Amino acid sequence: MRGYIRQLQRQSMQQTEPFSPATLETRFVNWFDSLPEFTRDRPFSMSEFENALGTQGKHLSPVLLRLGWMRKRKWNSRGQYHRYWLHMPLG
Repeated sequence: MRGYIRQLQRQSMQQTEPFSPATLETRFVNWFDSLPEFTRDRPFSMSEFENALGTQGKHLSPVLLRLGWMRKRKWNSRGQYHRYWLHMPLG
């Protein structure tokens, strides 16, 4: 019986391909590409990205910067600001 179990374990190890989850960058690009074109050309808040991808902004910021997005701030008269991200198309 032990030999049979060992044989099954070896077979399952040989047949199993390593699972490589999509990188955060790939997930982001796929999500952004799935948006209707007319909704892509606008400022996005980090909370939109966090909700769409289910991760924290601290993980998303490096991805956005690598993909050419720019961080911006809109200041108001009281000295407060609203942070947002702008997509800068390449080319």
